[in-house]
Amino acid sequence: MFNFWTLIQSKFVQIILAVCFSLFAGTILTSHLPFQSAKLMAGLSVIYLVVLIGVWHLRKQIASLSLPAFLLYLLIISSFLGAAVFNIQVGPISLFPYRMIYLMLLFVTAIFIAQNRIQLDFRRVKVKPALLFHLFWVVYAIASLSWSRSLKMGALSIIFLGIGISLIFFIVFFFQEQSHFRHLFYIWIGMFLLLVVIGLWNHVTHLYLPVSRMKTAPADQHGIPTAVFVNENDFASFIAVSFFLLLSFVHQAKHLAFRWIGAVFLFLSLYILLLTSSRANFIAVCLGMGFWFLFLASRRAKVGLMVIGLAGGVLLSAIYTEKVLEFIHFAKQIVDSLMIGPAKENASVDIRSNLIKNGLLFFQQSFGFGIGPGNAEFYMGHFGKYPTAGIVNVHNWWVEILVNYGMAVFVGYILLYAWIICRLILIFKQARGCDRMISEGLIGGMIAFSLSCISPSSQIALNYLWLLFAFAIGFINYWRIKHEGVVYGQRIEKLDQ
Repeated sequence: MFNFWTLIQSKFVQIILAVCFSLFAGTILTSHLPFQSAKLMAGLSVIYLVVLIGVWHLRKQIASLSLPAFLLYLLIISSFLGAAVFNIQVGPISLFPYRMIYLMLLFVTAIFIAQNRIQLDFRRVKVKPALLFHLFWVVYAIASLSWSRSLKMGALSIIFLGIGISLIFFIVFFFQEQSHFRHLFYIWIGMFLLLVVIGLWNHVTHLYLPVSRMKTAPADQHGIPTAVFVNENDFASFIAVSFFLLLSFVHQAKHLAFRWIGAVFLFLSLYILLLTSSRANFIAVCLGMGFWFLFLASRRAKVGLMVIGLAGGVLLSAIYTEKVLEFIHFAKQIVDSLMIGPAKENASVDIRSNLIKNGLLFFQQSFGFGIGPGNAEFYMGHFGKYPTAGIVNVHNWWVEILVNYGMAVFVGYILLYAWIICRLILIFKQARGCDRMISEGLIGGMIAFSLSCISPSSQIALNYLWLLFAFAIGFINYWRIKHEGVVYGQRIEKLDQ
């Protein structure tokens, strides 16, 4: 089993954490300064100082790590922060660390390939069908602009699509060793813990980062956590997916202290999830937990959880009877709200139902080809048959893909999703140690994703969606390289002879 202390003591991880902390701390400390220029200067100074010290401190380690790979690590970290820190408006374009590092990564990778300093070995890509599908998706999206009603929305959607899909390609080509995915796994958990802390900070202090919608929300909504996201639904979806990576760490960790710390944060994340009132994500976690308990948990874990659950349930019912009854009532309300009842024009469930009805109507009118990338919002606002109370986002990732990109891309995406889960389950059955822990977390995250993706207004601009699929596809590619390495090496040796 991987020694967690070895990771923490790694200078590479220390500088990553330092940069991350400086980004968050710089935003908090400068958010009360009167002038935007002062905030920008102070924030950039903090980043520059930390990076300068870090580069000097890690000069030997960075020398052994290619610059594109190093930038990819920074890109992954910045993907969790999104536009919440150092969001600079340049005309109609918003620039923040993720986008700036992404442009740097593209530029550096192109130079390294042109100078032959890195070689993209396609023989070490064992997930070619998955990559080909994503290429087809982009090409089809570009082609569908020819029949799109809104070229502006279509072009914007293709940009988000291209950025997300390119992340999958970067991870598949640059991450092909266990250490890469081990680092990625712990980076995800570390950022998850940070965002949980920020969510608690939101709830306790009623203070928010500038990107949050709560900055202008009514007072009765203050206290709802959003962390680094615009709204609580996006945060809840991130929690639902990330919960299972932390759960797998708690399940597989050897050190008892880490298990207890992880368990505490698991309960805190569930508490924050309840505060968001996101029904779809609450059910997504329950679905993932059910799958994990039945198919992934060890027999010892199952027995322990049943004993703790039964004893804890009896104890809580005896001591906090009213609280338990309130929770049962809350769960009942969630289930009842999802049941089909009399139509109410402004009810959340009925609005979402009408959004889906309109979307399917648009899909039917497109003869199955889709109405064009990003055009669901345009159609919803101009041609919607069923009332949606002014809401134009589909609020359902599956339907959004079907409506915008048509049946071919939708079926391909469903097959890709099912293939990823099946391959991860096979890996989980064969793997040991760190590989087993990573595959377990990804399985739970992918299962929860099936419902968590119907909560946000749109998934295409949420970085963790693309990182989750990139993580899973890249990990499957690494596993195949690892277990086909001997055969691959023999084949190359024979060719050389």
